[in-house]
Amino acid sequence: MENKNIIKSVVQQQCPRCRSHKMFVNSTYSRSFAKMHKNCPNCGQSFEPEPGFYTGAMYISYAIQVAIVLFVILSTNILYGEKELGWYLIWIIGLISGFFPIIFRMSRSIWIHMFVKHQSQINTNP
Repeated sequence: MENKNIIKSVVQQQCPRCRSHKMFVNSTYSRSFAKMHKNCPNCGQSFEPEPGFYTGAMYISYAIQVAIVLFVILSTNILYGEKELGWYLIWIIGLISGFFPIIFRMSRSIWIHMFVKHQSQINTNP
């Protein structure tokens, strides 16, 4: 078992428990980008510990999207000066639409990593 750090595991969307297998079945920009494995093939960790578990991942997704909005506004103002509202909206909607599969998967990966401990952190002593 390779001992990856948590940041690398989150970014690569690996199992939070063993950090060796992918959580998602298909590639990021495939038609079924949201399909997840039910369990990790290596350690058996369930990727949906309870019904509605990923509801909280919406908050992570929202935070990422706010960061994108702030980035667009700040970078545009620095590089080009203040623009019309429509200009900002086109860029924001374009970026969020284009990055939606990445945002969706990253928010789920971050969320499950917040609640499932790595095997090396699990106390095996009674």
